[in-house]
Amino acid sequence: MSIDLDRIRNPVFDREPGCSARDPALVFHDGRFLCFHSAFERRKGRNRFFLDVCESTDLAAWTRFRRLTTSMENFSSPGNVLRTADRWLLCMQSYPVPEGGLHGGEESRLWLMESRDLETWSEPRILAAEGCRAAWAKSRRQIDPCLVEHDGRFWCFYKTAGALGLLVSDDLETWKEASPGRPVLSKADTPDGSTVENPCVLRVEDRFMMFFAPCREGRGIGVAASEDLLAWRGVHYLDFPPLVWAPGGPTAAMVLDARAECGNWLMAFHGERPGPFHAAMGVAWSRDLEHWTVPCVPRLPPEVPPQPPAASLVTPRPIC
Repeated sequence: MSIDLDRIRNPVFDREPGCSARDPALVFHDGRFLCFHSAFERRKGRNRFFLDVCESTDLAAWTRFRRLTTSMENFSSPGNVLRTADRWLLCMQSYPVPEGGLHGGEESRLWLMESRDLETWSEPRILAAEGCRAAWAKSRRQIDPCLVEHDGRFWCFYKTAGALGLLVSDDLETWKEASPGRPVLSKADTPDGSTVENPCVLRVEDRFMMFFAPCREGRGIGVAASEDLLAWRGVHYLDFPPLVWAPGGPTAAMVLDARAECGNWLMAFHGERPGPFHAAMGVAWSRDLEHWTVPCVPRLPPEVPPQPPAASLVTPRPIC
């Protein structure tokens, strides 16, 4: 299968004003991409979150927006889709918003769904009902999971108290804190002291790469590397262009190895917009995981009137 990246323009899908698409979890299987994502809606004065999925064969046209959950638990923020043995695993969060509140409360937890075919999914089941038990965290709240299989075990990254923790399990049933004494990534590690969320961890040859979101104005995408999932080094931010369709910046990046399909790594992310939880979905690609192409339509700065083409004109840098 060959994908024509030149056809892709951001945002690749935009569900506003009725629904805001956030937190992508991208997977490729059987000739199609599926993008599981949070769907935010304001209903009867309450913030509601749902888990939705859509699909595409070329990353340019997306179809079949389908709702997977409608629970008042507000299932959302799918981290990734992991293939293990004969089934698919999808991790997510519950995000119950207290009456009159804006964000999910202390009861927010990590959950799993299973599928044989990526179409029919089991009911969500909780990973650790007691929540975070790490000594370094005062909060039990756990959100933004990412699931990794390594050395015959399952590892689940999560966010609490502005830092990233890590659970480990041998059987997907019993989980314990893998780093009870310290977070695996926190504001002490970031270049500007930002707290962190939305981890995405993948194996790249003999190491692991983490993409994460700094919690700051203008957002952005952070990167770190590790050999053992516990100690992370080389923490820095990627150089992304501004997004004219999402002035709040890119965040919640999820990276997929699509080198067999298009010769590149693919990144799905959402771009923040004004207002609580407003966003649309974007895509970028890279050959080296450091330098990313963010597709867009070239635009002239607004203060410069359109001019006819001329050999002496310099093509402006695209603004995404």
